[in-house]
This record gives sequence, C-alpha cells and structure tokens, in this order.
Amino acid sequence: MKYSSRIFRGVSVVAIVGGTLLSVVNSSSGTTPPMYGALSNFDVFNDTGQITHGFEVELDGISPANVLYEFGAPYERYGNPTVTSVHGGLDTLITYASPYDAAAGWQVGTPIPAAISTTMGHECWTGGSTSYATLGCEHFGFSLSANPTNVIYNWLIADPAHAGHLVAGSSTSTGLPILAPSWNVQPQPNNAPPKVQAVVIAPETDGAGLCGDAVWVKVFMNQAASKASLGHLMSGDKEVPTKADASSKGSNGAQSGSEPLLIQTGGQCSADNGSVSSQIQSELQLSKSSLSVVRRYEFYKYTGSYDSESHEALSEALGTMGTLTGNQMVALNLNQGAALDLAPPTVTITTTSPGTTKLKTLSVTFSAKDNVSKTFTFFCSLDGAIPKLCTSGLKLAGLSVRTHTLSVYASDQAANASKAARLTWKVTT
Repeated sequence: MKYSSRIFRGVSVVAIVGGTLLSVVNSSSGTTPPMYGALSNFDVFNDTGQITHGFEVELDGISPANVLYEFGAPYERYGNPTVTSVHGGLDTLITYASPYDAAAGWQVGTPIPAAISTTMGHECWTGGSTSYATLGCEHFGFSLSANPTNVIYNWLIADPAHAGHLVAGSSTSTGLPILAPSWNVQPQPNNAPPKVQAVVIAPETDGAGLCGDAVWVKVFMNQAASKASLGHLMSGDKEVPTKADASSKGSNGAQSGSEPLLIQTGGQCSADNGSVSSQIQSELQLSKSSLSVVRRYEFYKYTGSYDSESHEALSEALGTMGTLTGNQMVALNLNQGAALDLAPPTVTITTTSPGTTKLKTLSVTFSAKDNVSKTFTFFCSLDGAIPKLCTSGLKLAGLSVRTHTLSVYASDQAANASKAARLTWKVTT
C-alpha cells in the first residue's frame, strides 16, 4: 500500500488534538502554577459517500517525537497507525490505513453509515457497540507533548487513478471540522483551585480573504473528584458529561448554555462585528475537590446559505443545523492525587499451537497481568479480522483449510492495551 497525502495549509487552530498539553498562565500574585495534563479522543462519521480505507491527522509544527500515544489496536479496524515526519520535518502525519493486496484489494474499510446519530464520543470502537463493524464511524485519539500550530483531519479513500494509493476524501484543504480546544489554566492566589478555560476556534478558510465553513457546536462539561483516564472517556461512565456547559459563550457575546452555537472564522468573519462567532470560550472555577475537567463537543454540519462573495453564513437559525459529523472528548487532569495507571498489561496465550492438524475446531485459553489492574477485557482477531470482545476458552469452529493466526489483546481498567499475543497453526485436508 502506498499513501499519497495532500499538503494542507491555512488552518489557524491553536489546539491540543488528541492529547496533551495546554497553556498555563501565572496569576497576578506570582503563584507558581502546578503541572497539568490533558487527553482527548473522538468519534467521527464517514461522510464521504463511499467506503473509506483510512484516516489521517496532520499536526503542523511538531515532530513525531512529540506524539506520545496513539489510539490503535485492538480498538479499531485499522490497527496501530504510522507516525511520520512530513514537509521537510516541519510537520507530523498520523496515518491509519487498511492493508492492501494487489489481488484482493483493500482489506478493511469504514462503511457508509445507514444513519448518523449522537454517539456520546465513545461508541465507534470494537468495545463500544456490537454494531461497530457496520456503524460507519471510527474512534481515534492520541497524546502530544507539544501544541501543534495547525491540525487537519481527513478520511482516506482509494485513489481511482493509482491502485493501492490513498488520497484525502475531503474536498477542502481544511479537512473535517472535528475541532479540539486549547486549554488555559490560571492558578489563583491563596492556594485556591485554578480557573480552567477551553477555547475552540472555527475552521479557517481555504481561500484567500473568504470566511471558512460554518460549524454548529454543542458543548457539555463535567468536573470530577477523580482523574480522567482513557478508559473513562471510552466507557461512557459518570465522567462523560451529558449536561450542557452553561459557561460556554461565543466570542461575539452569544451565550451557548443549553443551545447549540454556530461558529465561523476567516476573512471578514473574524471580526465578530455582531455576526457569527469565530470561537467558543468556556471558563470554569474548579471546586476544591475536583481533580479533572471533562468536556464533550458535538459538531454538526451547517446546511444554510452562504454569501456568494464572502462565504459568510447567512442564517443562525437552528433549522440550519444538519447531521452530526463527530464528537470530541477532552479531559484535563490536575497534577495531584493518585497517579494514573499508564502501564499496558501483558497477555499470554496458554494454549499450545497444534502445528499442522486436520481438526477444524480449536479451543484457546489466555490470561493477562499487570501491576495495577486485577480484571481485564480481551479482544480476539482471527486472520486479520476486526477484533471482537472475547473470553478465555474461546472456541473456534468451521476453520478452513489454510494457515490461521489468532491475535489476542488485553485491555486493563484504564484502557491501556497490550501488544498482541499470537497463535499460528495450519489446517490441512
């Protein structure tokens, strides 16, 4: 498989995409701010109108060394992504891609969704929904040690002109409107809890002097007395916010509260002269017991008309809010309290390979361990299929005459995933 990427420019997103970190501001009292960390992951629907075979995230202004973690196997169909330096080492590309076979073609793909519904940011993965294989959406995420200057998301589709190549599925250079916030943490005097601000900026334009595409956004927020982990954000537990963030407001003074907010920037739209807001700002004074802030952003298409010359959105009526394009789940943890579990478990297959056999059935047992978790969730993939939830004592039946490989992954309570343990054997006639 070969991958062809467009060179995208012009997006002014001050964001932490899928990961760390943020802006920390000293208070006027000169208080030394504590350290903070953040994580993020998102659901995104396939809106290209065709089966996709991968996904890319371009992170401008950072190197692959700044990418600390990527969401991958066994949680989604594409497995672990590649992280490469592009544009002469100035930027980084994270690429999820299907394997390609010259005879069989692309081996996996994200289907066209039959319907698009709110996923709460944690359903489009192998453990999130029993219908994951046919939902038409994916869950991605990663962690960074530096803020990128631009961030661009794109589905990847088969290049009709070059077999085995993938190209971006978006018709614009700004990619998909799956936006991530920049965090601003402001320590307070007298050891008071900090103020936490999150800012989401609308997509920039891909044409000189024009407004970018408008995006409808819903914002939800929750603060918790425990630290947020990837496991919490994926499982839909009480840390996942379901209540609208009343503190969110548009940069032109429009209040979000329980209502969606339309944002748009670029060209004359950046002035916020009583027109559509260019960004959404949310500020929260943490309570003394809080160790984390979790925000969930839902993004919807704008279906209204644009000005033919400036590309400015002409309506802010709720009737112009179209289908959901994706969810962004972000969390910020304070550096106090118990440390998060970041160590992956080790999985062991205890069944011995039968080598070469005529039997078309096999029972496989396995176990896992790590230094923190006592219980684990297992995922199994036979011959490269999408991993599925499984348990030890897995019974395989109806095996075809060929060489088979079973891959087993373990996930701990914090959603740290193990490397695959593999069992290979051959069924003959």
